Amino acid sequence: MISMTGKPKKILVHTCCAACASHVFFELKKLNYEVIAFFYNPNIHGRKEYDDRLKDVKDHCDTFGIKMIVPKYDVHEFFEPLLPYQDKKSIKYITDKERYKRKRCQLCINLLMLETVREAKRNKIKNISTTMLCSPYKNHSEIWNAGSELANNQGIEFFYKDFRKGYWYGRNYARNHAYLIPGYCGCSESLEEGRLE
Repeated sequence: MISMTGKPKKILVHTCCAACASHVFFELKKLNYEVIAFFYNPNIHGRKEYDDRLKDVKDHCDTFGIKMIVPKYDVHEFFEPLLPYQDKKSIKYITDKERYKRKRCQLCINLLMLETVREAKRNKIKNISTTMLCSPYKNHSEIWNAGSELANNQGIEFFYKDFRKGYWYGRNYARNHAYLIPGYCGCSESLEEGRLE
């Protein structure tokens, strides 16, 4: 049960873009959470895309007085776990495109949630969540499974809520504030597979 009175509880929120963050942060604040944005996104393809998303999230956080943590951008952290599934000489190689896509997304979500848990542990924050829960294109079961298991193993609480009803609110908010509206999830393969709108 979430207390609506007293001192807000800190929550580290993995953050992908300002559009999704605008809705998720607002909802968490209503639930008496103090949001700390964690912009960890080695999966984002293209330095310009990464920098544009980061700039908008920083602007949003500055506007609302939200603390932000930004680790170093290193795409190798995203690509390295994928290599065995792409290598035809590996026993893990996946030939089927749909199976590979599912595995790729699963590994990506696991990576983002794992680093969020680690960062929360480093900062002694007891609650985590993610703005990915705002996207209708994400597998919520995968997010829940990865987030809750990884968090529980470290004595941290994974906050789950279906924020998808706010997806279009977030995109309209981004338009009104001249923020980038991401046209793809993040990685180069998601860009090739089709845009979000």
